[in-house]
Amino acid sequence: MRFILIRHGETEWNTAGRYQGQTDVPLSERGRAQAAALGKRFESIQVDAVYSSPLQRAYDTARAVAEPKGLPIHKVDGIKELDFGEWDGLTKEMIEEKFGEAFSLYRIEPFHYPMAGEGTLNRAKLRVGEALEDIKEKYRHTDKTVVVVAHGGILKLAVFYLLDMSSRLYRCIELDNTSLTVIDIEKDRSILRTLNDSHHLD
Repeated sequence: MRFILIRHGETEWNTAGRYQGQTDVPLSERGRAQAAALGKRFESIQVDAVYSSPLQRAYDTARAVAEPKGLPIHKVDGIKELDFGEWDGLTKEMIEEKFGEAFSLYRIEPFHYPMAGEGTLNRAKLRVGEALEDIKEKYRHTDKTVVVVAHGGILKLAVFYLLDMSSRLYRCIELDNTSLTVIDIEKDRSILRTLNDSHHLD
Protein backbone atom coordinates (compact mmCIF):
# COMPACT_ATOMS: atom_id res chain seq x y z
CA MET A 1 0.00 0.00 0.00
CA ARG A 2 0.98 3.61 -0.37
CA PHE A 3 0.64 6.39 2.20
CA ILE A 4 0.45 9.97 0.95
CA LEU A 5 0.96 12.15 4.02
CA ILE A 6 -0.24 15.75 3.60
CA ARG A 7 0.18 18.67 5.95
CA HIS A 8 -2.83 21.01 6.18
CA GLY A 9 -2.93 24.41 4.48
CA GLU A 10 -1.70 27.59 6.09
CA THR A 11 -3.54 29.35 8.94
CA GLU A 12 -3.25 32.85 10.36
CA TRP A 13 -1.46 31.35 13.38
CA ASN A 14 1.09 29.71 11.08
CA THR A 15 1.82 33.12 9.59
CA ALA A 16 2.13 34.71 13.05
CA GLY A 17 4.38 31.92 14.34
CA ARG A 18 1.92 30.89 17.06
CA TYR A 19 1.75 27.37 18.43
CA GLN A 20 -1.63 25.96 17.38
CA GLY A 21 -1.71 22.56 19.00
CA GLN A 22 -5.26 21.29 19.32
CA THR A 23 -6.84 24.75 19.09
CA ASP A 24 -9.20 24.51 16.11
CA VAL A 25 -7.77 27.29 13.95
CA PRO A 26 -9.30 27.46 10.42
CA LEU A 27 -7.44 27.82 7.16
CA SER A 28 -6.51 31.35 6.14
CA GLU A 29 -7.37 32.73 2.70
CA ARG A 30 -3.90 31.67 1.56
CA GLY A 31 -4.44 28.24 3.13
CA ARG A 32 -7.68 27.77 1.20
CA ALA A 33 -5.86 28.69 -2.02
CA GLN A 34 -3.16 26.14 -1.18
CA ALA A 35 -5.83 23.48 -0.63
CA ALA A 36 -7.40 24.32 -3.99
CA ALA A 37 -4.01 23.93 -5.69
CA LEU A 38 -3.58 20.61 -3.89
CA GLY A 39 -6.96 19.44 -5.14
CA LYS A 40 -6.03 20.34 -8.70
CA ARG A 41 -2.84 18.31 -8.40
CA PHE A 42 -4.81 15.28 -7.26
CA GLU A 43 -7.03 15.32 -10.33
CA SER A 44 -4.58 12.88 -11.93
CA ILE A 45 -3.66 10.88 -8.82
CA GLN A 46 -5.53 7.70 -7.91
CA VAL A 47 -6.74 7.70 -4.30
CA ASP A 48 -8.62 4.88 -2.58
CA ALA A 49 -9.21 6.33 0.90
CA VAL A 50 -8.80 9.62 2.76
CA TYR A 51 -8.12 9.98 6.50
CA SER A 52 -7.89 13.26 8.39
CA SER A 53 -7.26 14.80 11.75
CA PRO A 54 -10.62 16.06 13.06
CA LEU A 55 -9.30 19.62 13.38
CA GLN A 56 -10.85 22.00 10.84
CA ARG A 57 -7.62 23.06 9.12
CA ALA A 58 -6.79 19.44 8.30
CA TYR A 59 -10.33 18.36 7.45
CA ASP A 60 -10.87 21.28 5.05
CA THR A 61 -7.58 20.46 3.33
CA ALA A 62 -8.66 16.82 3.03
CA ARG A 63 -11.93 17.92 1.42
CA ALA A 64 -10.00 19.35 -1.52
CA VAL A 65 -8.70 15.85 -2.28
CA ALA A 66 -11.71 13.73 -1.30
CA GLU A 67 -14.78 15.62 -2.54
CA PRO A 68 -13.90 15.74 -6.28
CA LYS A 69 -13.36 11.98 -6.13
CA GLY A 70 -16.56 11.29 -4.21
CA LEU A 71 -14.64 9.78 -1.30
CA PRO A 72 -15.66 10.00 2.38
CA ILE A 73 -13.20 11.49 4.86
CA HIS A 74 -12.47 9.30 7.88
CA LYS A 75 -11.69 11.40 10.97
CA VAL A 76 -9.00 9.91 13.23
CA ASP A 77 -8.36 11.33 16.71
CA GLY A 78 -4.97 9.61 16.84
CA ILE A 79 -3.54 12.00 14.24
CA LYS A 80 -4.83 15.18 15.87
CA GLU A 81 -2.09 17.77 16.39
CA LEU A 82 0.16 17.72 19.46
CA ASP A 83 -1.45 19.07 22.62
CA PHE A 84 0.70 22.03 23.66
CA GLY A 85 -1.54 23.00 26.58
CA GLU A 86 -0.70 26.48 27.89
CA TRP A 87 1.66 27.08 24.98
CA ASP A 88 -1.20 27.23 22.48
CA GLY A 89 -1.64 30.66 20.93
CA LEU A 90 1.83 31.83 21.98
CA THR A 91 4.88 32.47 19.84
CA LYS A 92 8.23 30.82 20.54
CA GLU A 93 9.49 34.06 22.08
CA MET A 94 6.44 34.33 24.37
CA ILE A 95 6.85 30.74 25.54
CA GLU A 96 10.56 31.23 26.20
CA GLU A 97 9.81 34.29 28.31
CA LYS A 98 6.97 32.69 30.29
CA PHE A 99 8.15 29.08 30.68
CA GLY A 100 11.93 29.46 30.45
CA GLU A 101 13.88 26.28 31.14
CA ALA A 102 10.95 23.90 30.60
CA PHE A 103 10.59 25.13 27.02
CA SER A 104 14.35 25.19 26.39
CA LEU A 105 14.70 21.56 27.49
CA TYR A 106 11.77 20.53 25.30
CA ARG A 107 13.32 22.26 22.30
CA ILE A 108 16.64 20.48 22.91
CA GLU A 109 15.24 16.98 23.46
CA PRO A 110 11.47 16.77 22.87
CA PHE A 111 11.40 12.98 23.08
CA HIS A 112 12.50 13.12 26.73
CA TYR A 113 11.41 16.49 28.12
CA PRO A 114 7.65 17.20 28.12
CA MET A 115 5.63 19.92 26.42
CA ALA A 116 2.99 21.70 28.49
CA GLY A 117 0.04 19.55 27.45
CA GLU A 118 0.67 16.13 25.97
CA GLY A 119 3.99 15.23 27.53
CA THR A 120 6.93 13.95 25.49
CA LEU A 121 6.97 13.24 21.77
CA ASN A 122 7.50 9.59 22.65
CA ARG A 123 3.97 9.55 24.07
CA ALA A 124 2.59 11.28 20.99
CA LYS A 125 4.45 8.87 18.70
CA LEU A 126 2.64 5.95 20.39
CA ARG A 127 -0.81 7.30 19.50
CA VAL A 128 0.28 8.16 15.96
CA GLY A 129 1.69 4.66 15.54
CA GLU A 130 -1.53 3.07 16.79
CA ALA A 131 -3.58 5.13 14.33
CA LEU A 132 -1.32 4.20 11.42
CA GLU A 133 -1.41 0.51 12.33
CA ASP A 134 -5.22 0.62 12.30
CA ILE A 135 -5.13 2.08 8.78
CA LYS A 136 -2.43 -0.34 7.60
CA GLU A 137 -4.45 -3.30 8.83
CA LYS A 138 -7.33 -2.34 6.51
CA TYR A 139 -5.15 -2.14 3.40
CA ARG A 140 -2.25 -4.49 4.12
CA HIS A 141 -1.24 -6.67 1.14
CA THR A 142 -3.07 -4.37 -1.31
CA ASP A 143 -1.98 -1.78 -3.86
CA LYS A 144 -4.30 0.86 -2.40
CA THR A 145 -3.29 4.52 -2.06
CA VAL A 146 -4.30 6.12 1.23
CA VAL A 147 -4.15 9.86 1.88
CA VAL A 148 -3.58 11.01 5.47
CA VAL A 149 -4.03 14.74 6.17
CA ALA A 150 -2.70 15.98 9.48
CA HIS A 151 -0.19 18.36 11.05
CA GLY A 152 3.53 19.05 10.74
CA GLY A 153 4.67 17.57 14.02
CA ILE A 154 2.33 14.61 13.79
CA LEU A 155 3.38 13.77 10.23
CA LYS A 156 7.06 13.89 11.16
CA LEU A 157 6.28 11.35 13.87
CA ALA A 158 4.44 9.29 11.24
CA VAL A 159 7.51 9.33 8.99
CA PHE A 160 9.79 8.22 11.84
CA TYR A 161 7.34 5.49 12.83
CA LEU A 162 6.81 4.09 9.34
CA LEU A 163 10.51 4.19 8.43
CA ASP A 164 11.77 3.24 11.91
CA MET A 165 14.01 6.31 11.89
CA SER A 166 15.98 7.75 14.78
CA SER A 167 14.24 10.51 16.73
CA ARG A 168 17.51 12.47 16.58
CA LEU A 169 16.46 13.65 13.12
CA TYR A 170 13.25 15.30 14.33
CA ARG A 171 14.66 18.83 14.07
CA CYS A 172 16.24 18.07 10.68
CA ILE A 173 12.95 17.71 8.79
CA GLU A 174 10.38 20.37 7.92
CA LEU A 175 7.04 19.73 6.23
CA ASP A 176 5.51 22.71 4.43
CA ASN A 177 1.80 23.48 4.21
CA THR A 178 -0.01 21.09 1.80
CA SER A 179 3.25 19.24 1.11
CA LEU A 180 3.17 15.57 0.10
CA THR A 181 5.32 12.88 1.67
CA VAL A 182 4.93 9.47 -0.02
CA ILE A 183 5.81 6.19 1.70
CA ASP A 184 5.27 2.75 0.20
CA ILE A 185 4.60 -0.11 2.60
CA GLU A 186 5.99 -3.40 1.27
CA LYS A 187 6.02 -6.85 2.83
CA ASP A 188 9.35 -6.46 4.61
CA ARG A 189 10.14 -2.74 4.45
CA SER A 190 8.84 0.80 4.05
CA ILE A 191 10.25 3.02 1.30
CA LEU A 192 10.35 6.82 1.31
CA ARG A 193 9.49 7.92 -2.23
CA THR A 194 8.90 11.65 -1.74
CA LEU A 195 9.51 14.08 1.14
CA ASN A 196 7.93 17.53 1.53
CA ASP A 197 6.86 17.98 -2.11
CA SER A 198 4.80 21.13 -2.59
CA HIS A 199 5.54 21.99 -6.22
CA HIS A 200 1.80 22.46 -6.86
CA LEU A 201 2.22 25.81 -5.07
CA ASP A 202 4.84 27.09 -7.51
